[in-house]
Amino acid sequence: MSAASCVHAVVVSYRSDPQRLARQFDRLLEQVSAIVWVDNASGDGLRALASRWPAERLHAIWLGDNQGIGAAQNRGMERALALGASHVLLMDDDSLPAPDMVPRLLAALAAHPQAAAVGACHVDPRRETGRTPFSVVAGGRLRWLECSDVRQVWEVDHVIASGCLIPATALQAVGWMREDFFIDWVDTEWCLRARDRGYRIYGVCAALLEHTLGDRVVRVLGREIPWHAPWRHYYQARNFVLMLRSRQMGHVSKSHMTFRQLKRFIVFSTLVPGRWQYFKMWLRGLLHGCQGRSGLVVPPGSR
Repeated sequence: MSAASCVHAVVVSYRSDPQRLARQFDRLLEQVSAIVWVDNASGDGLRALASRWPAERLHAIWLGDNQGIGAAQNRGMERALALGASHVLLMDDDSLPAPDMVPRLLAALAAHPQAAAVGACHVDPRRETGRTPFSVVAGGRLRWLECSDVRQVWEVDHVIASGCLIPATALQAVGWMREDFFIDWVDTEWCLRARDRGYRIYGVCAALLEHTLGDRVVRVLGREIPWHAPWRHYYQARNFVLMLRSRQMGHVSKSHMTFRQLKRFIVFSTLVPGRWQYFKMWLRGLLHGCQGRSGLVVPPGSR
């Protein structure tokens, strides 16, 4: 890590696997100055983990209730900046960074000073076939950007939060994550907002992150897709509509993203077990999105 950089990782947990979380902390502390761990009211089971690392390296925040991913990230980033962080690295609780992930991300930021964020190349070990996580809408079509050359740094439309490195100056200019989304589309909305303010977003092929999308991977019509419980689809549908109504998205991007979400709605409402639950959650989310409703509406685990 550069002597001029003071990277603080912000890790949000919710009913996490303690062993995997400990592995993540061990890997991160070899690459960052400190970790700000924000727990979204998981209960007392995880708290014992905090004693395994020095207090100056691991700063724990215990939220009294599940406030959602955006609020937890904001509480963590506020603490990180107060501690003097020059950069904030967002991490989900189930992600495992490669030993050189953070230096790779810092190098990409140094080469692209106009970046609001750089994101890691996340790989899901449950998938039988690899797929690039990076994409961009260009020339009226969606392009998937391959990482066959690990030296490649792609300009992209957005990156996921886990493995995303943000300079403190960019965070202060763009603003915090939207807490009223609760979960889903929080990272995408922030990236769109950053680009609207003249910043750019980059995906870094050499910065590797083991990360699982969805509770499991299922195969539908010969294709692997991430599976989330039905309650998540409420927020995916609602927050997508709220994002469509924002001024940060161009018409071409809106068209492509709408088409992809329409495909997901059809697949989960017709081809996945529990399709009626998915159908109801999608319709409820779309209705509330059109009404402008936000915040926690469907508690995690609801059917």
